Amino acid sequence: IEGNKSAIKSIQRLAQTIVSLTPATHFLIANEEDGILYRYGIWDDGNSSDNEDDYATIIKAALDATASSRAGRVALPSDHPVTNLLPTSATRCILVQSIDGYGSGGKSCLIIGSDKLLPAYTKNDLRWIGQLAMEP
Repeated sequence: IEGNKSAIKSIQRLAQTIVSLTPATHFLIANEEDGILYRYGIWDDGNSSDNEDDYATIIKAALDATASSRAGRVALPSDHPVTNLLPTSATRCILVQSIDGYGSGGKSCLIIGSDKLLPAYTKNDLRWIGQLAMEP
């Protein structure tokens, strides 16, 4: 993504759209080989991990959770390791959507955090998050 202005603008629009039109407050794109590729939201507490060695393990755990989902999307509990990538305020509902086409290799995912519970998302919110994720 680095240096690719078109990809960066596309990701920024995706993040802004999801945060603006859903209960989401935080957005990340993560890759199992490259770590965190993009963040959107305000990180105002010390909850999120700054240890890049932890990123690979946490991102792998998030991707493993999506593997059993037909749509490649899961809601994770607030005690899942992925909470270490988000501020405390955004761990009430965590959505992970597997995606293709980002990073230098390996699997990637969107990590979406919110201060609202899952029922705050409509069925259509969840459907189009999946559709957007398919368009790198």
